[in-house]
Amino acid sequence: MRDVRFSLREMKFLEFYFGGALMKTAARAAGYRGASDQSLCNTGKAILTKFTKDPNFHRAWRRKRKIARLSVGLAGNSKSELQQLKALKILSRYIGG
Repeated sequence: MRDVRFSLREMKFLEFYFGGALMKTAARAAGYRGASDQSLCNTGKAILTKFTKDPNFHRAWRRKRKIARLSVGLAGNSKSELQQLKALKILSRYIGG
C-alpha cells in the first residue's frame, strides 16, 4: 500500500469534522471555499475517502484522539494548576506530532 500524505488543510478538516462539525462547516473552517454547500461536501467526502484508505494514519489518528481526550479530561478535572499544565503539555505533544 502506498504512503498517503495529508495537507495541513486536510488535517484541519479532519480535526473539525471528527470534532463534531458538519461536513460543509468543517470544510469552511479548514479554509476550503466552494460555490455551494454541495461542493464543500464533495471536498469533505474526498478527504474522508483518502483518510479511510490509509490504515496507518487511521490507527495513529485514533490513538492521538484517545490521548487527547484523556489529557483534556485530566486538565478539566484536576484542581491543581500544575496537574492541568502537565496534562495540557501531554495533549500539545500528541496533537502537534
